[in-house]
Order: sequence, then C-alpha cells, then structure tokens
Amino acid sequence: MSNYAYKATLVVLFVWLLYQIVHNFVFLLSFVLALGFLILYKSSPKETQRHTNFLWTSIAFFLASFIFTSAFWVLLVLFLLFQLSSDEKLLNTMRDPFFRKKQYWRDKEFISVQWNDLESNELKLYRNKWIGDDFVGKDIFEWEDHNHQKIMGDTFFDLGNTVLPIRENVLMLRKGFGDTKLFIPKDVAVSLDVSLILGKLIVDDDVFDLKNETVKWQSENYGTALRKIKVVSSTIIGEVEVVYL
Repeated sequence: MSNYAYKATLVVLFVWLLYQIVHNFVFLLSFVLALGFLILYKSSPKETQRHTNFLWTSIAFFLASFIFTSAFWVLLVLFLLFQLSSDEKLLNTMRDPFFRKKQYWRDKEFISVQWNDLESNELKLYRNKWIGDDFVGKDIFEWEDHNHQKIMGDTFFDLGNTVLPIRENVLMLRKGFGDTKLFIPKDVAVSLDVSLILGKLIVDDDVFDLKNETVKWQSENYGTALRKIKVVSSTIIGEVEVVYL
C-alpha cells in the first residue's frame, strides 16, 4: 500500500469512527465528558493533584468513547500492519521469538539491596513524549533517577556522559511499542528486571527471545559495587539492548 493510499484509508476510517461515536449515546456521552475534563485540565492550576486527575479522567473517557467501536480496531490493525511492512527491524523483533531457537538465561541468585538515602523534597514536573524517539545523554548531564513512559517510539540512554552517584540508581521504563538501548560504562554494576510481551533482550553478544516473559539478572559484583544502576523495563513489543562502553 502506497503512503498516499494509506493516509486516505486512515481518513476514511477516522470518519467512520466519528460516525459510530455520534450515533451511539453512550459513546457520544463519553466523548463529551472527555472534552469537558480536558477543558478543566487546561484551565486548572498546574502542578496540583486536581490538574493530574482531570487529565487521566479525560483520557479514560476518550478511551471509553472509541475503544469498543469496530472502526477503532480496524484502524489499529491497519496501523500495525503498515508499520510492520515498513519497519523491517520491528517485524524481525516480533518474528524471532517464534522461530529462533529458545535460549535460556543464566541461572543467578537475585538479591535486592535496600538503600536509605537523603533526598531533596523539591517538587519537579516532567512531561513524557507519548509518541516519538527520545535520546537521554546526548550531551553531558547530571544524573537523577528516571521514570520514563511512552506509547510508541525508541529510547536511548547514554550513561557515558554522566557520573552516577555512589548508590543504587534507578531507571524505570514503560512503553507500548519500540526499542530501548542503554549505553552503560563497564565500571557500573547493572541489575535488570525486563518484561516483554514479545521481543528481545540483548546484553552484549547474548540475544534472548522473550514471549510474555520476565528476566531478572544482575552483575556478579552488584552487591559490592559503589556505582550501580537498577533497570526495570516493561514493553509490549520491542527490543531492550544493553551495550557496555
């Protein structure tokens, strides 16, 4: 399918989706409520709990207004098929867990160490990109723990351009579709807790194909290392790769 035909089909399906919403009282009511809470979100003071609640309530009503329509699922299937046909890497990521020979992770005892550090009470607000690529560490930066989430897109973390504090540092990643690549200095100990519905975990030259599985692994010196990072990643479809610098 050409790019022009694909966009034209999306427009037709989107009009069909609006038609189904308008001609169903429950869907239409949910859509109107979603718009109302979105207006409240825009007009409410930022950095307050009410501001955040308005946003999530609006999203919930938006989802309720179209997730049960047939047009939405046709749109979703068409979008995924087009992405797979145009992105060979994503197609291989989904295909390999079914056709590659099963590989098992090395058996290691997983011990979590608790650290009690004094942290600043300063309030910080960050906005995540729902769709698109992110590159953290392209320039030299000061490290702080990350809680990163997105719907679709690739994410790159380069820890070679920062100095990790002497403690257990935390990197949390939650995404729907997309790859994650972590560049980690060799003197930093690593703990991995990776969950994938369908995809790959790559650590140096080792490739592990996962189908609705979770891998927990850590460096041998993780308990005694001064600088360490704990990576907790949850992805629906994608690839998580750890590269040592």
